[in-house]
Amino acid sequence: MNRSRSVIGILTAVILAAGLPRLHGQTPNPSIEQQLRSEYQTTRVGTNGTVVGQPGSVIEMQDDGLIAIPASFGAYWYNTLKKGGRIKANAIQHVGQGFSDAFNSKRPLQVGEKLYLTRLDVTPTEIVFEVQSCGACDLSVDPNDPPYRGRLAFQFDKGYLVTADSKQVLETVGRVFGLAASAAAPQPPTAPIPPPGPPAAPLKLPSTYANAQTPADQLQLNADRSFSLQAADETYHGTFVVNGGTIELSIRETGDKTTATIRGSNLSDSSGQTWVLQEQSARAASSGAALQNEDVVKMVKAGFDDAIIIAKISSSKCQFDTSTDALIQLKQSGVSPAVLKAIVGAGK
Repeated sequence: MNRSRSVIGILTAVILAAGLPRLHGQTPNPSIEQQLRSEYQTTRVGTNGTVVGQPGSVIEMQDDGLIAIPASFGAYWYNTLKKGGRIKANAIQHVGQGFSDAFNSKRPLQVGEKLYLTRLDVTPTEIVFEVQSCGACDLSVDPNDPPYRGRLAFQFDKGYLVTADSKQVLETVGRVFGLAASAAAPQPPTAPIPPPGPPAAPLKLPSTYANAQTPADQLQLNADRSFSLQAADETYHGTFVVNGGTIELSIRETGDKTTATIRGSNLSDSSGQTWVLQEQSARAASSGAALQNEDVVKMVKAGFDDAIIIAKISSSKCQFDTSTDALIQLKQSGVSPAVLKAIVGAGK
């Protein structure tokens, strides 16, 4: 009976929190947001909590009471803190199926625990921090533990953030989230130095590489020095340059740069993970098998990025049916205009 009342109370808090209107006509002091973003840099993470690109600031819990749940639920625990008060754990936000599992998996973030800041919002009445536990940079936490997420809304009286002294606001935030000693120069987790590998093989383009640890993560290098990367359930694009035995990739969506070392026919990224060259195209060419309309439809339905499909077409022996009826059927099957253009071009 007590459990039923607690769940009902949580659901009620979720509804009330989601229904709170934002105040209009008042804008927070812009210097507050500028100084917060200057001091606390965010870290981009995927839906499963994997860090994408260069990590931002490492922050450290200075107070207790902030509840978090595993990032795998795609949700967060909503906490609030009123000026001069204590952290209050309100409810789970944005969780559908698995509510009970998420509720039973909650845990408090400990004082001294290190975190990544994944989102920072400033509204007329709130400063909101979304944080995630940082197992890789926190020796006090088991690195095999799943990442946990929580949200804390610093709540202020109406109009306070319009005229408030930014120093006082930063002190309020700093009493909960302090910058860790290493935050001034954040670095990705240090990987063991691998033994010398085979000499770098000449880079053949286009090429597709799959992550040896998570084969669903794939990197496509194109002949025009563009690339597409599927990682952590996200797709990224950009350009790359080759400098001796290294490849430098510039990610368009995040503005980050990362490097990979060419080891034989494979690649090794900055975290020490191996990306294996895929040989499907070479095997298909040697066996005389030609790429056909049905093969393209299979790749589209499997969710491949257009850039990967086009690279496959340009590097394969092709035998496409480019009749009007065939092209109509391809379009109805979900093939994009860019891929249709590559199919027609390959048939010339």
